[in-house]
Parts: sequence; structure tokens; C-alpha cells
Amino acid sequence: MKKLLTVVAVLMATSAFAEKIGVLNSQAVVANFSETKKAQQSLETQAKKFENEARQKEVNLEKEQVALQAKGDKLTEAEKKAFEKKVKDFQTFLQGAQEKLAKEEFDKMKKINDTLVKAVNKIAKEGKYDYILEGGAVIYGGEDVSDKVLKAMEASK
Repeated sequence: MKKLLTVVAVLMATSAFAEKIGVLNSQAVVANFSETKKAQQSLETQAKKFENEARQKEVNLEKEQVALQAKGDKLTEAEKKAFEKKVKDFQTFLQGAQEKLAKEEFDKMKKINDTLVKAVNKIAKEGKYDYILEGGAVIYGGEDVSDKVLKAMEASK
């Protein structure tokens, strides 16, 4: 009888501490989220726009450089300085375009990540999960909640 009570007590103790664990492949969820695809398309469109504008400016600078070189000794110091200023302006444009794209990408990904975190919290509460861990960190066990999180993200748009 004592043994039976000990076994029951041990089983009750372990079941009292059993934890419900969810496993999430966040990279796949973010990649399959419709807003991620929209953000990528928007960024690609903007990058192409900047690239086309940069090409036009570069072609114009090359034409001007050829024309200035053709002047040879007749080239004035003012023309040299004006051309150098145009080259610096072009470099500033390129740097600004890269910074603008990087900022826009950061802002879009932050919004997507915030949506992911809210969805994970919602699924954790609804499913009464003690933990939701990144799938790569879990070797064995846990319930895959990736589809549930993606559905919650799509519903929150």
C-alpha cells in the first residue's frame, strides 16, 4: 500500500509540473505571410526605380565627362569644380537611396515582426501553452504551432 501511495504521489507531482510547449518555425511563418511578400515587392519596385534613376544620372555624368575631356586645355577651373560637385551629388544620391531602402526595409520588417509577436502571444494564451520555442531550438517534442500563428497573423491584417 505504501508503494502504491508513493507511485501515485510521484505521478501526481510530475503531472502537476508538466508543461505544454509549442514549437514555431518563425522564418517559414514570416516568409509565407502575405504582408512579407507585399513588402518584398514594394522594396524591389523602389530599388528598381532608384537603380534606373542612378543609371540615367551616371550616363549623363559620363557624357559630360567625355565632353569636358574633349575640351582638353581649354577646360576651365570652374567647369572642373562644377563637374566634381555633380559627381559628389551623384554619390550623395546613391548613399541616400541605399539608406532610404534600408530604413524602409527595417520599418516593414519591424511591423511584420510585431505582428508575429502578437500572433504568438495570442496562440500561447488561447492554447494555454507554457512556452512557445523556436523550432530549431527543440530537438524532440512540442506541438508545431506555425500554421496557427500564420493564420492569426493573416487574420490580424
